[in-house]
Amino acid sequence: MRSRSVIDRDDFIDSRRSGLGGSDIGAILGLSPYRTPVDVWSEKTGRANGQEETLQMRFGTYAEAFVAREYTAKTGNAVQRFTSMLRHATAPVLGNVDRLVIPRGAKIASHKTEIRTDLGLECKTASAFASFNSDDWGDEGTDQIPPSYLVQCATYMALTGCRAWDLAVLFGNQEVRVYNLKRDNELESEIIARASEWWNKHIVADVPPEPTCEADIKRLYPSDNGAVVEANPKTIELIARAVELKAQIAALEAELEGDKKAGSIGVIGSLKAYMGEASRLVLGGDDLITWKQAKPTMRFDTKAFQAKHPELYTEFLKAGDASRRFLIK
Repeated sequence: MRSRSVIDRDDFIDSRRSGLGGSDIGAILGLSPYRTPVDVWSEKTGRANGQEETLQMRFGTYAEAFVAREYTAKTGNAVQRFTSMLRHATAPVLGNVDRLVIPRGAKIASHKTEIRTDLGLECKTASAFASFNSDDWGDEGTDQIPPSYLVQCATYMALTGCRAWDLAVLFGNQEVRVYNLKRDNELESEIIARASEWWNKHIVADVPPEPTCEADIKRLYPSDNGAVVEANPKTIELIARAVELKAQIAALEAELEGDKKAGSIGVIGSLKAYMGEASRLVLGGDDLITWKQAKPTMRFDTKAFQAKHPELYTEFLKAGDASRRFLIK
């Protein structure tokens, strides 16, 4: 029987900045399709309030109980919620597991903080196309799952001491599949080491990770401070490449859309000229292009309203979000 260091669930919202959860670790390792290391750093250091809850996230939360029931119906394994939050003994790693599987012949999988099972359960939802359009998902009963989920389940095994973990996935409200993972001590050690290293390097030292996308850059550097930095050979090289790429894009756009100054109607213009007043361009009855009259859109005439009601216009003016304009001279 294993008793683990726990945090009361009600206090976890306030204490989540004290460690990395299972999904956080996937993000800091660059495995999450939804969050970046900068997102995690911003949340843990209090610079952001956490990931904004989406409809998909809310559905996943609501569907968790359903997926757990389907798992039981499919496998015969009864499950039990574990409402305490786990903390690793030596590393800044936290865990909030979905369910623990009750051993056959037993009545419970845990008592208070004492874990009495060697098998846990994680519940997920995915689109109906995920299993067909992604190499991440293998056949049911295998351990071929997206890397971020693999790391999450491995983290939970490290925290609970369980020797196996099942992942039950609802695909597009049509099918529930169960994947089976075995404990991998080498992987667990790597996860704990990488989590500790990242925590010390970025949270304790308060140094942001390298940005991996435009959203990261906007989050890290939302405004300028008026300072001047000197260019180095690398930045000169990047500027030259940017100018080259912009010229290529402009040439391609001119070829596609046309260039009025050069007297060119472009590829799209040539196709429109060929179609004339026709609505469809087909090949053997199959549509290649449609060119139809769109319904007129109703737009608010801001200038007319301002001229007729200047006081109301001023009253309801609202400043937009400030942004930085990037110009290559």
